[in-house]
Amino acid sequence: MDNGDGEGEAARVVQLFRSHRKLPESQGDVYSVLSYSLPIAKQAITAEKFQSEVILVHASFLVPLIASTLLAVPTIEFDTKAFQCGLAIEGKTDKIKAVFNVKNSGDEPFKLQSVRPGCGCTVVKYDSIVAPGKSVKIEAEVNIKGYHSGPISKNITVASNAQNEPTVRLTIEATVQATIDISENYLNLTGSDQKSSRTIHLSSKKAELKVSDVSFKSGDNSGAPTWQSDIPLAISYKWIPTDSTRADGYRVFELEVNSPVVEKPASGEFIIKTNHPDNPEIRLRGGIQK
Repeated sequence: MDNGDGEGEAARVVQLFRSHRKLPESQGDVYSVLSYSLPIAKQAITAEKFQSEVILVHASFLVPLIASTLLAVPTIEFDTKAFQCGLAIEGKTDKIKAVFNVKNSGDEPFKLQSVRPGCGCTVVKYDSIVAPGKSVKIEAEVNIKGYHSGPISKNITVASNAQNEPTVRLTIEATVQATIDISENYLNLTGSDQKSSRTIHLSSKKAELKVSDVSFKSGDNSGAPTWQSDIPLAISYKWIPTDSTRADGYRVFELEVNSPVVEKPASGEFIIKTNHPDNPEIRLRGGIQK
């Protein structure tokens, strides 16, 4: 039988099969198999009968081939979607770390198209291409500096071309125990000719906690000489131990901060120095208004 005619007939049969089965155009292997076996198949059947009869003639190799072609997809699996970091002591630990193992349990490579943390305090690193049967790690770090005591939960959104779960949300969970809890996230003072003050609360398991200095460093020093911009502004304060103790055993202290007189408004951070060995300096964002 003429091989040229066989090739043309094979191409027509493949096209007919594709029209029924939606076989991808790129499957050259199917074309090769049919080109090879068509002279035998044509002795018993015609191309129009291909869909019902050629599977009977060549089932031993067509069925596995077609099944693997139609079912070959990238599949993503995670060892866990919620990583438990346990207890993290802020002051002793600035960052908590999490590792997620990602496996491709499918038959085609998949790509991690994006791995996006839910906030700026979390950074991630990872390999983007995962071969079938292989695993990679998504490594994450969460900066907990300045966090208050209590549970935290941080999210990471993973997007890939995996067929089973193209978008997955991962969670990093931990319980933060601050060496010194501070009642405010932002301190705003009013600097005027009249003396005014603000009281904030500091809590710690260190029963003899003390504050030795409070200052303010402006983040906007436009127009000021370099040597002058590096000098913090001294803030007068009053340290008041109390008899109050929280349910978790933290003793409560009061820090009364007096407003300085300023020529213009400034934003920056307050620097509170303490005698705590694990947290000798607290930096609190804030500003002084005129």
